[in-house]
Amino acid sequence: MKRAHFLENVSRSLGNKTLPSHGEKPSQQNSPTTADLQTIIQQFIHEANAVKAQTHLVADEASAMKKIVQLLNNQSNNKYISWDDNWLPVTNLETHLASANYERYQSKVPRDTAERIRAHTKLAEVSVGITGCSAALADTGSIVLESQSGQGRLSSLLPPVHIGLLTTDQIYPTMESYIKSQPEAGYRSSNLIVITGPSRTADITQTLTLGVHGPGTLHIIIIDK
Repeated sequence: MKRAHFLENVSRSLGNKTLPSHGEKPSQQNSPTTADLQTIIQQFIHEANAVKAQTHLVADEASAMKKIVQLLNNQSNNKYISWDDNWLPVTNLETHLASANYERYQSKVPRDTAERIRAHTKLAEVSVGITGCSAALADTGSIVLESQSGQGRLSSLLPPVHIGLLTTDQIYPTMESYIKSQPEAGYRSSNLIVITGPSRTADITQTLTLGVHGPGTLHIIIIDK
C-alpha cells in the first residue's frame, strides 16, 4: 500500500486530517513526562489483560530472559521460532536458550514444493514463537509488529504460544500518537500487524474460541527502561 494511501486511511479512521509529513519530527509537547509514562504503562497492562493477553512487567533484560525460560518450561517441547536477535530488546536470545537446551527452528519456508511441505511439517512441532514489537498501544492493549528480513511473520502467527517482547519506551497512548511519532512506519515494512490479545473467533456456533486462526496464548514481556 502506498504511504499516502495508508496515512489517508489512518487519518479517516481517526477523524484527524493532519498527520505529519515524511521527515517531520514529532513535537516535544507529545513527549510524555515520567508520571504520564507510568500512567500509559499501567493503562496498556490493564487493557492488554482485559483482552486475555498475559502481561509481565520486568526490571531488566536478565529478568526478561528468566521469564522467557520460565514460559518455555511450561510448554510441551523445547522447540521455538523467533525473530533474529538484532530485532529483539534482549541480547543473545538464541545463545541463552541454546544453553538451556532449547532448539530454534528456522522460520523461513523454501519455495520448492517438496521442501516446503517438509518445512511446514517440521514447523508444526514448534511450541512457541518469540518476537519483538515496534510499538504497543495503551488505549487498546495492542502490540504492533513490522515484517522485514529477520522479522518473520510466522513467529507471531504459527505457534500456539506467542511471546512478544517490548520496552516501556515503546508504549504509545494511541495509534494516532504512534503514527505521529513514527510516520515512516507505513512504508518501511512489507507488513504491519496489530495484535490485540490471542487469536479469537466466534464463527463456530457463535461461541468465542481462542487460538483457531493463530496463537491461543499471548504473553507480553515489558522491560522497564
